[in-house]
Amino acid sequence: MRRFSILMFCFALSACNGASLTTQWKLRDFTLATADLTQFRLAARAPGWATATPQNAAIETKYWREGEAEAQARSSILHLQRGAHPGDEEQLAQFGGGSGRVAIELSAQGLAAARAAQQEAAQWRAAGVRTHGKLHLSGALACRREEIPPGPIPIDVFIHADDQIGWLPLYEAFDLRSSATEADIARIFPPCVGKGAAR
Repeated sequence: MRRFSILMFCFALSACNGASLTTQWKLRDFTLATADLTQFRLAARAPGWATATPQNAAIETKYWREGEAEAQARSSILHLQRGAHPGDEEQLAQFGGGSGRVAIELSAQGLAAARAAQQEAAQWRAAGVRTHGKLHLSGALACRREEIPPGPIPIDVFIHADDQIGWLPLYEAFDLRSSATEADIARIFPPCVGKGAAR
């Protein structure tokens, strides 16, 4: 199952399936290839039985020149962390739905790797080289403190593309069970261990 990874990263596409027309319009010119990634972050709200663990997740990126095999792709691991930016909580509160949202951003290490990839891709574009790329979420953005209950699993996802655009909703009350098997859900929310067992 890759729908959840796509759900988390489809912000790169202005035609993101499920996002409101307002969000799609405001993100029409946004691209990760040229974005200021110091301003880029996501926020997510998981069910009450889950604990956010962005430090346990990473974005795996691959990019390669047109005409090359994917096996020749450059790859980067972009580690994540909790975001801590003044004003985020207040800005996200405008969407309602109570508290429990956690902002997620690239760690310092992840930011350096992402910038290096952006620079190389920019050199390729300047040389007229067409490219292909893939994003994949590894690890777990959240863990479960108890058995996953039956019924809908509502997920909210918001994006902060940059300071000018501000926060926008991508998905609100998206039911993960509508597109994931029980095995997929168990992998997305592994059991909490150690410090992750606390809320």
